[in-house]
Amino acid sequence: MTSLSQKATIAASPLLVLFAFALPLSTSAGSILAILLVTTWLISGEMGLKFKEIFRNPVAIATLLYILLHITGLLWTEDLHFGLEILQKQWKLLLFPVFLTIVKKEHTRYYMLAFVAAITLKACKAYLVWMGFLHLPPASIFTTLGTTHVMYNPMLALACYIILQNLLFTTNKPVSQIAQIALLLFLSCNMFITVGRTGQIAFFILLAVVLFQYFYRLSKLKLLLGLILLPLLITATYQCSSTFKSRIDMAITETKNHASCEITSVGLRVWFYKNTFLLIKENWLIGTGTGDFPTEYAKINQIHSPALPNTDNPHNQYLLIVSQFGIAGFISLISIFFSQLVIAFKRRDVLTPMRQAFPIFFLVIMLAESYLMVYGTGFLFSLFSAFLYKEYSDDTSTT
Repeated sequence: MTSLSQKATIAASPLLVLFAFALPLSTSAGSILAILLVTTWLISGEMGLKFKEIFRNPVAIATLLYILLHITGLLWTEDLHFGLEILQKQWKLLLFPVFLTIVKKEHTRYYMLAFVAAITLKACKAYLVWMGFLHLPPASIFTTLGTTHVMYNPMLALACYIILQNLLFTTNKPVSQIAQIALLLFLSCNMFITVGRTGQIAFFILLAVVLFQYFYRLSKLKLLLGLILLPLLITATYQCSSTFKSRIDMAITETKNHASCEITSVGLRVWFYKNTFLLIKENWLIGTGTGDFPTEYAKINQIHSPALPNTDNPHNQYLLIVSQFGIAGFISLISIFFSQLVIAFKRRDVLTPMRQAFPIFFLVIMLAESYLMVYGTGFLFSLFSAFLYKEYSDDTSTT
């Protein structure tokens, strides 16, 4: 190994910590750091060992097959130009195999700490907006520049889970416990002064997950009590947070009134889902191909909801992938998260709760958006999957 390749190897993991910090703050910084990470990965050499590790990892194989399906889908797509655009968006997922060979076990806590620190900075800015100290354009209310609520709130939910599982499953000094509890309350309250409904739903789902993880072996009675109290917490949040209440009420109203074809956030999504279901019925076996969703959706939309705009994304990862590739698309997508869960339930260490929660988190948020294509959450998937599902040489697994 040359001096340059040694330096690249040493620099890669610290760069990944910076990437974790930049991820919630700036997509531009994330992209620059991603390029630097790929560059160091190439310079560091030992490509044979790296590819051997990648092709031994079930999650990496499932992810690569998912990307290969997008390439194969170009064969029966008519709009090749848009198909190539969709394929180009998968580059964020290709970072996962790269990161897999970069991450270091001893740096795992730093990746998560950097991510939580960046989310905390975002939350501070959201509070300043809420209190009137900062004035942002209407489209940026309760979010910070560079991150919309589409990405911010799901990331915020994940950050809350990281803190909570660290409190419950690791040994902390009293001062550290107090600081983490204070931060958890700070971020949890921020969740409900912001407008991201998907993140808010993910927050409660992850709360249910951590209750199950903590109490399942400890006390079934306490688990039952916790799960009973969870709806009461949701009700209390609904009553206490005007933003949360108004967003939920708006979603219910817009869902009920979607048939009027008024252009509303939830109403549009209902029509996207309905029309995409019809598209899938016509192309259930092999789908429309990588690039033909917009064209085929426009035909159905013209018949059933001509007053509403067309779309190139039904805002649901499952519907998008099945409409593109049929049954194979659904199997390919699910296999990624199934392989994560298999590893999560085989490997027992301090990261086990996080390994179990992460695929559940993605499976939930993908119901509301095609989050594997969204810039920030595509990065998030690659980063967390790399350090959570890497097989380290000193791993000991129990079933």
